[in-house]
Amino acid sequence: MTPQQLDATITFYEKLQTTTCALRITLPSAGITVAVVGGFIILGGEREVIAPICHVSAVLTVDSLDAALTSLVMQGAQILNAPHDSAAGGRNLVAQHPDGLIVEYYEAPESVAQLTDH
Repeated sequence: MTPQQLDATITFYEKLQTTTCALRITLPSAGITVAVVGGFIILGGEREVIAPICHVSAVLTVDSLDAALTSLVMQGAQILNAPHDSAAGGRNLVAQHPDGLIVEYYEAPESVAQLTDH
């Protein structure tokens, strides 16, 4: 989504979950803004910046990326991007579930996890 759409999108998810945006980080070097609203991680940026990651259908936060990786492999998921440090801090991986759904799993750094009650 474009930067111009981000505020309206955040408002929608705040109302949907009756919560507020717990975290909003702009990553100038990547050209992306990351917002955490309840259980959703929302990415904003110009189309050409977001295009390489648009194949991801969902982003899930997890307490332990290592535990998620083990479970995903045991359940037959294909790991597309192995665990690595995230530009926003923390770590992430991208997996394709057996049904074809492509999901990013994100483990926030401890300081962010405390802010978002994760």
